[in-house]
Amino acid sequence: MELDIKLHEKYFLKSIKEKLVSKSKRDYESDKYESILINGVFWVLSGILIMNKGKNNLGDILEKNVIDMLYLLVMQSLQKKKIKENIIYNYKKENNILSHKDINEVMKIIKQKACDDAINIKIGNEGTNISMGNTPHHNSKTNENISRIEFHKNKGQQINIAFNTNENTTNDLLINNMKEIDKVEKKDLNLYTNATHLNGLKNNKKKKKKFIICGFSPCNKKWLYEPNVISTLSAIQILFLINRTSENDISTKTLLEIYNFINLLFDEDKGFYHFSLKSFLLHFDGDMRFVFCSLSSIYFINLLLSKRNIYIYNNSNNQKCINWILNCLNADGGFSKFPGSESHAGTTFCAVNSLNLLKDNNNRSFLFTNKWIRSKLIRWLCDRYENQGINGRVSKSHDVCYSWWVLSSLVSLKCNLSKLLNVNILINYILKCQDKDNGGFSRVQQNDNYIKKSENFNYYDKENISHKKPDLFHSFFAISALSIIYNNIQYYKNKKSGKYDIFGDIKIPKHLEDQLIQLNDVHSSFAMPVYMTI
Repeated sequence: MELDIKLHEKYFLKSIKEKLVSKSKRDYESDKYESILINGVFWVLSGILIMNKGKNNLGDILEKNVIDMLYLLVMQSLQKKKIKENIIYNYKKENNILSHKDINEVMKIIKQKACDDAINIKIGNEGTNISMGNTPHHNSKTNENISRIEFHKNKGQQINIAFNTNENTTNDLLINNMKEIDKVEKKDLNLYTNATHLNGLKNNKKKKKKFIICGFSPCNKKWLYEPNVISTLSAIQILFLINRTSENDISTKTLLEIYNFINLLFDEDKGFYHFSLKSFLLHFDGDMRFVFCSLSSIYFINLLLSKRNIYIYNNSNNQKCINWILNCLNADGGFSKFPGSESHAGTTFCAVNSLNLLKDNNNRSFLFTNKWIRSKLIRWLCDRYENQGINGRVSKSHDVCYSWWVLSSLVSLKCNLSKLLNVNILINYILKCQDKDNGGFSRVQQNDNYIKKSENFNYYDKENISHKKPDLFHSFFAISALSIIYNNIQYYKNKKSGKYDIFGDIKIPKHLEDQLIQLNDVHSSFAMPVYMTI
């Protein structure tokens, strides 16, 4: 079997032009794919980049106007909401959510700090603490109520007056700043006095904190879809793929508000993340997929912030989340969607990679400190191999997308695939699912697709062809699976010791290896090129 990378690349590029960023699409027209639009964009873009080894980002492949349209499509899906203070306190979120004041404080420090100073944000039971490296960001004699007013006297001349909003210190403030006040014109002096007086009046009333959250919805129809963790993860990954991660593209303030959104969805009592704000308020049950998407979003947010020298420390929810994930572990060795349900390859993938993201203080994953659970998990994953393919559950038929969910889980567990499975058979199985005429991959082998209509029960007059044609979902995960198989083989070949190998080396036909070598190494958790995730 051969892999025609150029044909599959054309298939993905055609999808962009026809479906994903078409200008002719009407905003108010309903589309059956709009609920997964952002996810589909990610599958296409990541698939294109995986098949173009040596390209740094999609800007080297796609035209600038296409990149701009993709960026616009993502940012139009961003929604901002204001959360009432009583909701924050009723759900015990005051120590896990950054207030509007906290975020503004960070933004002030960013404007004032030197380039090499780090901003540290510590969130915990004692509240939020914001500091800037070894350099204090405000006078040690003042408290957190310090504000700053700027009077612009002339162009290029600026007078900064710091004042305390506590009513009892107003007189001291006026005396200490008398020298500065003398330099201010009379109208500025009146402005300063009025501002100080108004702050004293405001201080008599209890100030309500503002809490702002941001998240991405599946498409730009904000009146129809609310932000959710799956779309938020895909949107952030798209920004990485199209190289739009600068401060001008997505601001630090927006990233912190997205961080608020993810943390707000965490169930403090049970230990899982909800899908959306509505599911959080209605107390829906947990789902392993949403836990993984939430933790992955936090990973990418922290990655972006760290590149801007901003670091968030908040491990208060980690142990609760680990406990909930372990409650989903079944006796057969697999993980279920929620406690008590059936083991599934997709949710097992989410559980494995969530536990890898939830490392302890020694930077170790739970799965690597508990060998018994790890070995049982590996056995369950290997049992998914059957009839030259891979299934997702016990007694289910194989599907090409499970090649990714199962094999990437094994790679995340630091397994040598060639020692556990016949990788040559798996590669051939995936290649049999490709459409050699139009490109793309279907969910089952092409020679199994063309079955007579009379041999199948159909609810509709038209033949059910959902499994017969290639689609973006299965095409993307098939390409990702091929990449992770080949790069895993190469990794352990290079790592091979001098010991005698009883089975010998894995042999891949040269004409096929010449194609596989063109695939970028894919991250086993995030299904995108590894170099973009570090």
